[in-house]
Amino acid sequence: MKLKTLALCLASATALVAPAAFAQEIVLKASHNANADEPYGLGMEKMAELLSEATGGKATIEVYANAQLGDEMESIQGTQMGTVDIAVTANETLANFDPDLSVFSLPFLFKDSLQMDRALADPAVVAAVSESLKAKGFHLITFFSAGTRHIMSKSPVETMADLDGLKIRTMQNPAHVEAFKAFGANPTPMAYTELYGGLETGVVDGAEAANTNYYAKKFYEVAPDWAMVGWLELVAPVIMGEAAYEALPDDVKAALDEAGTEAGSFQRKAYRDSDDATFGKLEEAGVTVTHPDLAPFREAAAPIQAEFVQSDAQKQIFDLVQSVE
Repeated sequence: MKLKTLALCLASATALVAPAAFAQEIVLKASHNANADEPYGLGMEKMAELLSEATGGKATIEVYANAQLGDEMESIQGTQMGTVDIAVTANETLANFDPDLSVFSLPFLFKDSLQMDRALADPAVVAAVSESLKAKGFHLITFFSAGTRHIMSKSPVETMADLDGLKIRTMQNPAHVEAFKAFGANPTPMAYTELYGGLETGVVDGAEAANTNYYAKKFYEVAPDWAMVGWLELVAPVIMGEAAYEALPDDVKAALDEAGTEAGSFQRKAYRDSDDATFGKLEEAGVTVTHPDLAPFREAAAPIQAEFVQSDAQKQIFDLVQSVE
């Protein structure tokens, strides 16, 4: 009996001095606006899997696809209000909250998708963006990709001159608008949900997109010409509210950041693979593919880079990205 009592006392004492890690289960709600089987969804599920493994299931991520928790703007605001823990958002949306990130909206910022991948994994780039976001109340978990952007149209674009006067749908982003003006087009911001109808009725003559969403949304049915320009590598930061992140136990924070880094690399490759696989489907669908000379596009883009890189933080991020081989 005395031995049993002693054993119980020792067990209690050990529990008192043991680390308090994972004292209670932590469930993080993550929001993105794509289908669950698209690269955004695959990347978030990978992050959820890695976090659960690293914490023995004590910290998990519930992934909500198709904007179930709100569109990108609402999801970012949700991280501020506590209704969303993790948000995947196009950089163009997040730049409304942190203008320093507008650097990632610049045409031809990256050499190609592989150089983008290396730049977004570079510790100096990650640190600079993290510092900027932290000052705005956000924590950077990782970077996803939304693909290499090309130009769809209703007539072949074989040279930049073929864009003259064409109404091209763009995101409502100043750098995007100025880029297509420089390319000779008439940029026309329009809601993405209205694009198919806009192409069908002639409200716009074309748009920019990645292979994956050009095919998935069947835009080729109403804009069957596809110019491989690669004018933009669309960056999609994955964020939390800084206060919510700091409230997590230290070991959960470390596990989440590690899971984010690995999931980011996984997702960016998944988007490259998806774009490559989809290109074959586009050819099978009868899309007319052209390969314009990129030199005039790059030359037209250079003044826009100079115009939109203004603050010290923007210059730092721009120079760091450019320095990655």
